[in-house]
Amino acid sequence: MRQVRKSIRKYREDPEWHHYRKRESRHWVDMFGRPGYPFGVLGNHATHVLEGQVRGYPSTLFHLAAVHRGGRYVTDVNYYSVAVLSLPKSLPDTAVSVEALVRSLHTDPFPPRAGSPVHLPPGRHPRMVKCSVDPAFAELVITEQVGRVTADAKMGWRLHQNQMIGWIKERKPYEKLVGLAEVMADVVAEFPESVWTGL
Repeated sequence: MRQVRKSIRKYREDPEWHHYRKRESRHWVDMFGRPGYPFGVLGNHATHVLEGQVRGYPSTLFHLAAVHRGGRYVTDVNYYSVAVLSLPKSLPDTAVSVEALVRSLHTDPFPPRAGSPVHLPPGRHPRMVKCSVDPAFAELVITEQVGRVTADAKMGWRLHQNQMIGWIKERKPYEKLVGLAEVMADVVAEFPESVWTGL
């Protein structure tokens, strides 16, 4: 935790990250498409919110405590490090994740209303799942390279309106959150030009 606190202080003092808030309201989290992954169905606590830019994309970084159902009459909390990129336009709700990051959340499919998650080709390690409200769009953007980049980063990502939301397990130093945002920018760079011109 000391390393995490040190990184928070470092980025709070960095002029590139011009807005910092120690805590945000639950309603603030709603704009990211709660209760889609990685957000909990019973509550969310976003802390140490930083806003700036990563590779030209307006970016928001924060730590998330996602409250969800566990066993009977029990609630569990999962902790994540989250990065959000603002994209040039809205895209169909779509997500890809390392399965272990979403298996225990007991929440709606990601994104909501997208149907049951589908496993990416068998034999992939770690196991990956995908989901989309537009299967044709998902086929277009979730290429082998996109799957490999996502798996190598041990992350999940989700498109919600004009936002790309990415998450990794546990509360990490903000250097790792910036790295997560950079990987997300790499994924976006893999999207074909028709995604931006033809939708």
